[in-house]
Amino acid sequence: MINRISIKDILPSFWKKYDLIISLHCKQLFTKEMVENNRCVNIHPGYNPYNRGWYPQVFSIINKLPAGVTIHEMDSELDHGNIIFQEEIKIYEYDTSWDVYKRILQKEIKMIQDHLEELIFGNYSTIKPMEGNINQRKDFNKMLEIDLDKVVTYREAIDFLRAMTFPRYNNAYFLDKEGNKVYVQITLKKMK
Repeated sequence: MINRISIKDILPSFWKKYDLIISLHCKQLFTKEMVENNRCVNIHPGYNPYNRGWYPQVFSIINKLPAGVTIHEMDSELDHGNIIFQEEIKIYEYDTSWDVYKRILQKEIKMIQDHLEELIFGNYSTIKPMEGNINQRKDFNKMLEIDLDKVVTYREAIDFLRAMTFPRYNNAYFLDKEGNKVYVQITLKKMK
């Protein structure tokens, strides 16, 4: 059984005991009080400032923006704050969201291995990011239903479907004539 913790319910008497708090794939915003009184570091599966927020690899594919990993100091904004370490990954035309996400996870592990000591002891310099875009979960949810009458290019259709393909989840769908949801995923295979 998983016990879920609400960041908002964590008492200062708990988090004030620590010199460093690291967030890795936390789906909650840390409180302003917490980030202003502690050194809080986030390992974000996106290449800030592009596609901050939810499902960055999905929006990187659709919006043709860089993908990667950003380790940054946290402030009170979503996936914001000064950048400590950052590495970009390539997105190939045959990648689905799942393919990109797996490479991001591998990159995160490598970056943590390479920089953990620097993070623990604060031996790093930071770069102030330019302002970028933020994608909320509601932005993703709005895109899920496919309008079968919308005119798009094949490239746009394929990019959309590969961005929505993440095998454990039913994402993109259309409604059939009876009003049933029909989920769609795409399989891409690169031939050598």
